[in-house]
Order: sequence, then C-alpha cells, then structure tokens
Amino acid sequence: MSFPQVLSTVFEVLLVSFTLWAVFHEDLFIRFEEKIACNLRRRKFKVVDKNSSPNSAYNFQHQ
Repeated sequence: MSFPQVLSTVFEVLLVSFTLWAVFHEDLFIRFEEKIACNLRRRKFKVVDKNSSPNSAYNFQHQ
C-alpha cells in the first residue's frame, strides 16, 4: 500500500470510530458541539475574552 492509501484508510477508521462513539455518547457529543459553536460565535462577533476585565473593552476615559 502506498502512503496516500494508508493515510486514507487510517482517516476512514478514525471517522467510523468517532461516529460509533458519538452514537453511544450523544450527550457528550452535543455538549462538545455546543462548546465549539459558542467559541466560533465568540470569534465571529469578537466578544470580549472572559479573562479580561469589563473596563478594558472600552476606550473611554473619564475626564
């Protein structure tokens, strides 16, 4: 077998394994999907990082 065939076979085995795992652990998979979706939305809308202070999001200075 050539390297591309081996790589394709390994990828297919991983894909089938993950699919079977997702069927039997649906609650964990849904939680993972929601976490990924939340992170993507946060990046898309540029929500403030949870580690930064609320005042650092504004460039307003009191005079």
